Amino acid sequence: MVMPRFVRPKEGDSESSPNLYVANCGPAVGLQFDTIVSAFSSFGEVKGVYAADESGARVIVSFLEPASAHSAFIALNGRPCPHLGGRSLHIRHSILQPPSSRGMASVPVSLNASDLNIPGLYFFHDFISAVEEEQLLQAVDTGSWISLSKRRVQHYGYKFCYDTRNVDTKQHLGALPSFVSFILERISLSPDIPEKLDLDQLTGLAVWSSEDTQQVHGLLKLPL
Repeated sequence: MVMPRFVRPKEGDSESSPNLYVANCGPAVGLQFDTIVSAFSSFGEVKGVYAADESGARVIVSFLEPASAHSAFIALNGRPCPHLGGRSLHIRHSILQPPSSRGMASVPVSLNASDLNIPGLYFFHDFISAVEEEQLLQAVDTGSWISLSKRRVQHYGYKFCYDTRNVDTKQHLGALPSFVSFILERISLSPDIPEKLDLDQLTGLAVWSSEDTQQVHGLLKLPL
């Protein structure tokens, strides 16, 4: 069993943690992560919001400073939050579990492709800027989503068939969208230019283990 990344702190350590466990809050109760970030940002800079488990109704709010987390705890624990639809939040402090105590579920993290010794693998730090990331997210939201179980998707170029887990080469959907033109320009030196684009949004869930084969995705695959 995969152990949780965040755990309850020991007695006396609560106020030193920048992380909060927040229940009755998340996509399953109609609160998206960007809305949660906006609500908690009034107490200080929020580094991120993460799913606390698979329920979709409990999240971890991670602040930059412990004092910001404690201020949010004092102000919101057990009280309705007007910026989150008046929902009453149940909050406790939380700490990041040390790597040594996460058991067999932990794996080494590599920041360079050379560490993995996989032929053809490249890793580019800051491949897009924060501004470009925001522009991409805005452009993606204007597209037409297809709702599936626990996710929604958009397909460009060629359709991916989930029944056969393969690409249907007979269903050409047209050219790739203009909002990825600058990405295609950056990889233009590659002999293989992508012909399809898949957008996959999993609400309140992590990406599960999967294998992307050459037969389905071709010689070049660019995860962003």
